Amino acid sequence: MKYMSDKKIIITLGRECGSGGHEIGEKLAKKLGIAFYDKNLIELAAKHSGLNLDVLGSTDEKAPSPFISPYAPTIADQLYRAQSDVIRELAEKESFVIVGRCSNSVLEDKDNVLNVFVYAPLSNRIMDRHLIDSQDKAKKEILRTDKIRRTYYQYYSEYRWGERESYDLMVDSSVFGIDGSVDVIVDAINRKFR
Repeated sequence: MKYMSDKKIIITLGRECGSGGHEIGEKLAKKLGIAFYDKNLIELAAKHSGLNLDVLGSTDEKAPSPFISPYAPTIADQLYRAQSDVIRELAEKESFVIVGRCSNSVLEDKDNVLNVFVYAPLSNRIMDRHLIDSQDKAKKEILRTDKIRRTYYQYYSEYRWGERESYDLMVDSSVFGIDGSVDVIVDAINRKFR
């Protein structure tokens, strides 16, 4: 199914670590025949801002340290601003799926956006973490990553990460699976935009 319309649409995907949000976003974009942005947005932000790509990559989706003066812009602040500018520019030109980067907050004034949050029970997310040799290590890594994402989101956004008031649709990927979650989101797109 290729998305055929003169109207540009944007699907923002917030996600819990291990819920499959990246894979769902990739498959959704492919199914709709539109662009997909996640880590590749860092490269666009580096080109836009003139900042070093390696430096930006190490601060992606991380809030500044609370021990740094709030009056001096940090690399994280510069990356957030550059990514936000790029997201807004892309929103004027094309339809796309974007994972993370406070994109639902950045595009809050747009009416052609569907904001989705992908989650799953912790037990399911631990089972899907094949690169970690124990459930205890997997749980710690997942909780650590989610805390970093939550802190970043709540630092740069006035919304609350993972809470229903911040999104149009909440999808439990453990119930629907990756492909089923894509289908649920496609159905929501069709209902909202057609």
